[in-house]
Amino acid sequence: MRPSELWRTTPFRLTLMNGAVFALAVLALMGLIYQQTAGYLGRQMDGIVVSEARGLTLGGAERLPDRVAQAVAADARHIEYYGLFSAEGIWITGNVRALPPGLPVDGRPHGIKAPNLQPGSRAMAQRLPWGEILVVGHDALVLSGLRDIVVRALAVSGGLALILGMAGAAALSLRPLQRIDNLRDASRAALKGQLGVRLPVSPRRDEIDMLAGVANTMMDEAERLLWEVKSVGENVAHDLRTPLNRLRALLYRVRQETRLEGAERAMIDQALAETDELLARFRALQRIGEIERRDRQAFFEPVRLQNVLEHVIELHEPLAEDRGVALAAEIAADAPQVSADPTLLFEAVSNLVDNALKFTPRGGRVCLRLAAREEGPRIEVADNGPGVTEDERDAVLQRFYRTQRARAEPGSGLGLSIVAAIARLHHFTLVLEDAHPGLRVALNCWPRGIEG
Repeated sequence: MRPSELWRTTPFRLTLMNGAVFALAVLALMGLIYQQTAGYLGRQMDGIVVSEARGLTLGGAERLPDRVAQAVAADARHIEYYGLFSAEGIWITGNVRALPPGLPVDGRPHGIKAPNLQPGSRAMAQRLPWGEILVVGHDALVLSGLRDIVVRALAVSGGLALILGMAGAAALSLRPLQRIDNLRDASRAALKGQLGVRLPVSPRRDEIDMLAGVANTMMDEAERLLWEVKSVGENVAHDLRTPLNRLRALLYRVRQETRLEGAERAMIDQALAETDELLARFRALQRIGEIERRDRQAFFEPVRLQNVLEHVIELHEPLAEDRGVALAAEIAADAPQVSADPTLLFEAVSNLVDNALKFTPRGGRVCLRLAAREEGPRIEVADNGPGVTEDERDAVLQRFYRTQRARAEPGSGLGLSIVAAIARLHHFTLVLEDAHPGLRVALNCWPRGIEG
């Protein structure tokens, strides 16, 4: 499983988002707890400072220096700070040697910052009735310890939440990814022409199953409409072939057994030609239907394209000579084999060469080329005839479509449709390009990638 696939899954992202929201909630909760606790400890320190200062001043001024010294000596944890100063600010006793800068002498606790004190420490400076200044401070060692505990708890819990969240998100995403892979496989099979394939649906009937059910309903309807459309054309072609054959036989019999001359005989000949044209179109329609109904892999085998193209050249050389068109071949000997139906591939290339010979004027040139590319072999049929305009290149692959230039030539407009059907069967790509002058029709003999 690639990380990019895991990140694209909805369960993975939802789990991560839920984990992020949970982490933010924990952070906010821990911050609130710390804020409330810090406020409580700050008020406690203020009470301690005020209580200590009151206790020191109760005994009068005579023994105050001794009481300050005793308080300093009794502080085993070294978190209490005392300083006694004269009215002019000269140090008398205590472990505070100078009046803290910025600490107002108003008899109320304030926050104090010093290099040897923890953040959040509290102190007060009070001018005594006899003029001296008493400073009492309390180091926020407990608050600092609480802060460290909160930070460590956040780091540990955040790390665990991240690891567990990632693991949980990956675990929750495995099953949906497996189901998506199953849907991809079924979709690829449908794209390859297996119309009976449907997307798998689990018993849970979750959102993926709902989408698969909608897709299956659409595929059912598409298959029904497709077979209806196909059956209409094929049934018409099949049903009309018999009466058309009878009509042709009757026209031929009239032509042979009567002594019509002049315009009457010419009309009979024209009717026979038109009937032959109709029969050719119906045969082409039936051939396209046969190709599209054919088992996709039943007749596939390793095919050496050089042999196929040599047979096509051998078949069309007399026709090219009769039309006065030079038929050339450029066949790469190193072109690899492909998995294909050799009969259909021969039919496709023959149709392309036949079209090129039909529309190339006398004295022109048709080149059949086999090139070995990095992606695979490529068959090209290029001529120097009138070509096909760029806006008509998609239309000429449709059934019965004929360009303005081609309508003067006999044909049914189904030759390229047969080639396109064969290309779809093999998942090859049929490309029409400008040959400057003329048309180049290329058959890329490597399967089109099916995304999913």
